[in-house]
Amino acid sequence: MCKVMEEREEERVKNEKIIIAANLLKLGTISREEIAKVTGLSLETVNALTEELKGILV
Repeated sequence: MCKVMEEREEERVKNEKIIIAANLLKLGTISREEIAKVTGLSLETVNALTEELKGILV
C-alpha cells in the first residue's frame, strides 16, 4: 500500500476508536482507564474527549 493510503487507513481507524470511546463515555458504565485500554487510545485522549463531550452533552 502506498504511504498516503496507509496514513488514511490509520486515521480512519483512530477516528473509529474515538467514536467507540465517545459512545462508551456516554453510557457511563466503565471508567476512562478501561476505555483507554479497550480502544488502545491514550488516557490523555480519552480525557480530552470527555471534556469535549461535556460541552456537547450539557
